[in-house]
Amino acid sequence: MAIEKQGSEVMHPSVETNTAAILTWVNSNHDLDQGSTRKRIYLKPGNQLYFGLATRTGRFEPGGKPSIGAFEFCENRLLVSNFTTRTTYVIENLEGGIELIKARPRQLRVAIPFEMSRILIPSGENITEIIAFGSPPPLMEEELSTRAPGPPMVDVETATKYFAVLTALCEPRLRGSSMAAVPSVQEVVERLRGSSQFRDANRSSINYHINYLADQKLPVNRWAKYMDEGRMHSKREALVAFALRFDVVREEHLDLLPDVAY
Repeated sequence: MAIEKQGSEVMHPSVETNTAAILTWVNSNHDLDQGSTRKRIYLKPGNQLYFGLATRTGRFEPGGKPSIGAFEFCENRLLVSNFTTRTTYVIENLEGGIELIKARPRQLRVAIPFEMSRILIPSGENITEIIAFGSPPPLMEEELSTRAPGPPMVDVETATKYFAVLTALCEPRLRGSSMAAVPSVQEVVERLRGSSQFRDANRSSINYHINYLADQKLPVNRWAKYMDEGRMHSKREALVAFALRFDVVREEHLDLLPDVAY
């Protein structure tokens, strides 16, 4: 996408308007004779979608009344409003593992910053789940981007054993649950044994890579100064939190792990 220049200033690129947000509505509260519901809705720029508890079905549905919230697609951003007085909506990043934001009661037009997200709305014993796909943000041309001087803060090689260990630690949260427990050292041993690199792996060898990552490759000790008053509950927790927060490990890196049946 070209960047328009005026004088010495760089102007923002124009935003394409022929895009749409996609909302996939999954209702987990269901009657035995009807089963769960799934609806896909395309939200074009300038459109709003109100949702609420439908009196006929007792389910949260698009257009259900009374309305408890609304989605709006405006200026290439997906916004959500919470009309309730006591319920918080949680918006998780489907790509980030642990990233989330909240739309608290009575908050209006909260911008969803994730390209792919899951909105969770609790109600009694059930949770309504909405999968949202927004438009990807525009990218600046690579030759115009700023290159920071000096070495990068994070410098890892994806073909190494230590990166495989880091990926195995991050795997449960990358596969969709931001609340998943970080694997134990023994669980990492068992997860990686299907790889020829780790055929003889044991707790000592995995601990070596964990210590190397924490002490040499990732600045988790320095980063911990800014988080939780400098305390780290464990090196594994700190490594996973850092790697997912700064996109050191991403979903595509899961292909580096040996196959496993899920």
